[in-house]
Amino acid sequence: MKKEKLWKIVFFALIIVVIVLITILFVSQKPKNMTKNMYNDINEKNKYTFSMLEENEELNYNLKIVKNEEAMCIDTTSNDERTSTLVKDGSAYYLMHANKEYYLYDSSQIDADILGNELDTVKTANYKSGYETINNKKYYFEEYEGIVTFILLTNYNEESSIKTRFYYDDGKIAYIKTFIDDTEELIKIDFSQDVDEGLFEIPEDYAELESE
Repeated sequence: MKKEKLWKIVFFALIIVVIVLITILFVSQKPKNMTKNMYNDINEKNKYTFSMLEENEELNYNLKIVKNEEAMCIDTTSNDERTSTLVKDGSAYYLMHANKEYYLYDSSQIDADILGNELDTVKTANYKSGYETINNKKYYFEEYEGIVTFILLTNYNEESSIKTRFYYDDGKIAYIKTFIDDTEELIKIDFSQDVDEGLFEIPEDYAELESE
């Protein structure tokens, strides 16, 4: 009786182990589509901030793309120099914060929705996936070809070979690395629904300049 009972316990334990292994294998092979989901969030959310930070020995470059209902703002800081492109109410403004000056344009001259437009290709494109360690931490990534939006500093042309990896930490975008020919450009990413409302206001002491 004891042997029979022990055999049943071992048998059921083996079944559980097999089920767990099959489940892990199925989940690992199933496409995660995290970049496509991020693209959907970008198009569906009324408010978000998408921050891109690249740092090296000579330059600290921070680019923020911010959506606030129908308004968009592209805020760029390169070391101590900061500029903003603001699109709202049918007009576009280019702000130079150090000089407290700005230009006024027609909004049709500005493509503020660069994230949505450039990532449109991921809806139907195939991608490769895998894992890579960055700064001693392992991340899941999805790799696409031909996306140039996240090249901030490296020069490229139509003949360049370009592929981009999107890295995720527990489902949240953490890094983007673009391979341009033999060069790699890694940027740190933060994507949230937090919005700085002040980015959408032109300070009263800023002077308007005449557009050329």
